[in-house]
Amino acid sequence: MNTVFSEALAPLSKKMPRAVRDIEILRVSAQLDGDEFLASSDAARNAALTWTRKRAGRNLPKAAWDFGEFELLVGGRSSTAVRIEHDSLDLWALRMEDPDKTVAGRVWSTEIVVGGQVGSRPHISLRLIVSTSEPDFFVEHHVPGPILQMVDAPGLIRGARRLTSEPILITNENDAEDLCDHLEDAERRLPVFVASIKPEEKSPAIDVAVLARAVAGLARVAVIPADLTWVLTRRFGKYRAVFNGGVRAYLRGFTAADDPFRHRLFLEADLRKKQGAESCLRNLRALAAEISISETRLGKDILDFASVRTASRRLINTDLSDRSAPDDELLKTAESLVESLEKQVEEKDKEIDGYIEEVEAVEDRAHAAEQENRSLLYRVRQLQDALALGGMTPTQEPPLPQSWSEFIDWLDQTYPDKVLLTPSARRMVRAPEFEDAALVARTIVWLATIQHERRINGGGSLRDVVIENGILNSPCGGDTYSAEWKGRRYDVDWHIKTGGNVRDPKRCLRIYYFWETEIQQTIIDHLPSHRRTAAS
Repeated sequence: MNTVFSEALAPLSKKMPRAVRDIEILRVSAQLDGDEFLASSDAARNAALTWTRKRAGRNLPKAAWDFGEFELLVGGRSSTAVRIEHDSLDLWALRMEDPDKTVAGRVWSTEIVVGGQVGSRPHISLRLIVSTSEPDFFVEHHVPGPILQMVDAPGLIRGARRLTSEPILITNENDAEDLCDHLEDAERRLPVFVASIKPEEKSPAIDVAVLARAVAGLARVAVIPADLTWVLTRRFGKYRAVFNGGVRAYLRGFTAADDPFRHRLFLEADLRKKQGAESCLRNLRALAAEISISETRLGKDILDFASVRTASRRLINTDLSDRSAPDDELLKTAESLVESLEKQVEEKDKEIDGYIEEVEAVEDRAHAAEQENRSLLYRVRQLQDALALGGMTPTQEPPLPQSWSEFIDWLDQTYPDKVLLTPSARRMVRAPEFEDAALVARTIVWLATIQHERRINGGGSLRDVVIENGILNSPCGGDTYSAEWKGRRYDVDWHIKTGGNVRDPKRCLRIYYFWETEIQQTIIDHLPSHRRTAAS
């Protein structure tokens, strides 16, 4: 029944304004360097306020520079801080809301919490959140300015190692061994991006300086020259090492016996292609940001502004009650506490919605993986049957599907090792408007045969190849977009399309896909018609 209602309301929902949603971009969790709690905390607070002042639209009040509570609302911007000083606890929390300078309706929120138990090393946590109604949200991930300032002074520490906004240069064998020790350290929490230098080259294929600044506090960036990559190969084997100009992302929990596919490798040949280095940088920045959210816990590694504000209001209310303050003062603080709790509930609801979306995405990936496994088992049995009968090839391929109800089963049985659909693409072919399922199947055959062969063995360019009359294969160009598959981000940079300016969804063919280099498979993310974007 719900499906019937949702299908009936689908045309109307496309015309309605999109709801604003909160998207958490990244989190930073670290300790402040320095021997004195107050000096380190004040240096971090001052860095946060200096950055806020440039965006607040007006000078901050004196209370701000005294590291006390304040609220400043200026033309759609808001800057708010609260502080808790109680017994041995000192916490200061800031929330800065700033409209995007180029995208209308997009608002950035930065939450910074500084402090902890007085006498111990103070802690810093930062959350970057965006509110937007954009259907296809995209951002170049980069830590906010305060983190870069705090890295310099008072300094940030994570896992007993100082954080830096510059790449770590491996200059000798001892450095290389220390890098290997760090990669295998069970206590390591941050990913390490290792860029190797190709023999005869002086620098990596990617801009490691830009990458290190973008992921400061989220990941470490190391550069290893060609004559030292043998240390990684000796320690981890060639399938887990990085060399010859490649770049590898070593995730938390890496060991010399780990699945190499889990630690993404960018090959030098791909980095040297047009926009290959830029694509690698985007993917590494996005990976660092996503890991910062998935591997930290609110309330433990990260303190959110709403929780600190509510705790502050509770302490004030309790203190006034203990001092038998006048009723009007108690009422005012109680109203403030209720307002804070309502805001906290509202923000928690948004967080829960985000977690539900993530759970649904994980379930989709699991279902897709199960289907891929079943399809591969079916293919293996075909090969086994063919061999048992004395043949060298499996039984005849299933006929091309003539309807969408046959399409998924046909693809899974025919090319499970060459062409895969993302979970969202699988949903799209259940009942699309595009009418010719057989045409889409013929393009899949081309992807699994001619395109697959050229990717592996060469044999000509794939740009503007005519698949059949009126159907072309070409790069996406400006329509390239980012998509997730099996927990990784990829640039969907190729598409098969109908020639001409056809827009009728019943006749306009578009199949958006990318090539996965490591496992040599074509991954289709969107089909069989145009993608809906903010522009469309």
